[in-house]
Amino acid sequence: MNNLKKIILRILVTFSAFLILLIGLFIFVIKKNRITELNRKATEFQPTIIKVEKTTPEFERGKELFISDCNVCHKRQGIINTYRMKTRMMDEMGIEYFKKYITQQDSLWNAKDLYVSKLKEEYGNLGNSHNFKYSKSELSDLIEYIKMKK
Repeated sequence: MNNLKKIILRILVTFSAFLILLIGLFIFVIKKNRITELNRKATEFQPTIIKVEKTTPEFERGKELFISDCNVCHKRQGIINTYRMKTRMMDEMGIEYFKKYITQQDSLWNAKDLYVSKLKEEYGNLGNSHNFKYSKSELSDLIEYIKMKK
């Protein structure tokens, strides 16, 4: 029975020493990394927020047109601020002008339109022109998508 007590006592002493070493190591790491308080955000419950965009059928059709027609060049050429530039044009020049820009850019360029010249200078004359043959509804859908995509 005495041997059993000695074995249990040795186990407790060894476990206690191991626990003290772990606590010391923990304190050393905290001081070494200058941690002064625990990150509360990591320990607090954070609900997951899922952003749901409500889209219209026009928006979806405009998105399909943009991906199939516009995104091909704009993505390949690395034009980063496409949406901002297009919405800026709509704000500055109006939607009717933007429609002409999308469907008749060559005509505007040949007429020495100042805005087209300025854009060609700013973004480089990339050799591609917007001369798409859209129906009125397709053009409206594309504009709806670009305006909403800001």
